[in-house]
Amino acid sequence: MLIALCSAKGAPGVTTSGLALALSWPRPTVLAELDPAGGDVLAGYGRGELSAGGLADLELAARRGGLARHLDGQLLRLDPEGRARLLPGLADPAGARHVDWDRLAAVLATLEDGAVDVIGDCGRLRAEHFPAAVVRRAAAVVLTTGSTLRAVRAATRAVAELRGEGHAGMVAALVVGPGEPYGEREIGEALGVPVIGSLPRDAKAASVLSDGAPAGRLFAQSALLRAARTVATRLVEFAAAHETRLPPPPAPVPSAAATIGGGRVR
Repeated sequence: MLIALCSAKGAPGVTTSGLALALSWPRPTVLAELDPAGGDVLAGYGRGELSAGGLADLELAARRGGLARHLDGQLLRLDPEGRARLLPGLADPAGARHVDWDRLAAVLATLEDGAVDVIGDCGRLRAEHFPAAVVRRAAAVVLTTGSTLRAVRAATRAVAELRGEGHAGMVAALVVGPGEPYGEREIGEALGVPVIGSLPRDAKAASVLSDGAPAGRLFAQSALLRAARTVATRLVEFAAAHETRLPPPPAPVPSAAATIGGGRVR
């Protein structure tokens, strides 16, 4: 099951939200950094560890024998158990023009025969080389928004754009920092789409995900991770309700992984 996470202009914390959701997901999951502006997880949560793999290497390998068969070699563990894994994004945004988003979306949509869910961090709508094919393939499209008037107005325009592309039935919103000043109900009414939940502004926990700060023993019980678990459960249910409407892409092969977050990148 493929879920596209994207943002409108000025929306906060899309990558941090995606990482929090991946670490809280109730099923095995892959966080795919598909933002054409480049990936940030290795530099932040990965504490600056560099990887030879990722989206750019996957595109090169795919030219030598199919994208699906090479995907497993580009995935890194986000947790010690390997239930959450990462497809690192582009180190150089110029590489976005060479990515075959249609082919990649088809593979991610049924990773490991549907046994693994994929959260695609697609970045900002209207960005150059935005992975629109991933959004079209997704079982759900989640628009991340703040709760300020400026953020909600931008999200309203983004929802209208998504509707224009035919995605109205599977779009939901995720609110970061509710009550500044608007709450979930007011934002849902303004956008005209379901609000799947909200993530609080938890600076200490967010710094672990965005900047690689020490997690500490209470990180898993932080307000951010508790809220992310609730949102993840709701999002699985929301996406599953729409997944049957999508055409099945070709099934790729099972995967293996290296490790970050809970250990060294290899």
